[in-house]
Amino acid sequence: MVKTIRNAFLFAAAVHILYGIVQVVSGMLLTMWYVPKIVDAYSSKQGMESQVSFGVMSSPSVWLYVLTFTGSAALYAFVLQPLRQRWVNRRSRS
Repeated sequence: MVKTIRNAFLFAAAVHILYGIVQVVSGMLLTMWYVPKIVDAYSSKQGMESQVSFGVMSSPSVWLYVLTFTGSAALYAFVLQPLRQRWVNRRSRS
């Protein structure tokens, strides 16, 4: 039981770290390959100056991070671990 919980938390941490790495790498690649269109620059400037957005900007809550971490740990503990165990048992019987 303790091993499953430990593995579930390690799986959840690995998923979140991998997600962060993918976000950073994709941002770097998009920045390197970005080519601005000089022709459309003036028209987009006019639109940005005349349109004003109202509202509140907020970053994702800490609870969202806790929810995704707990969800991925539960996915490992209740779905992936039993499937892996069933696969290991079938291989050992053969």
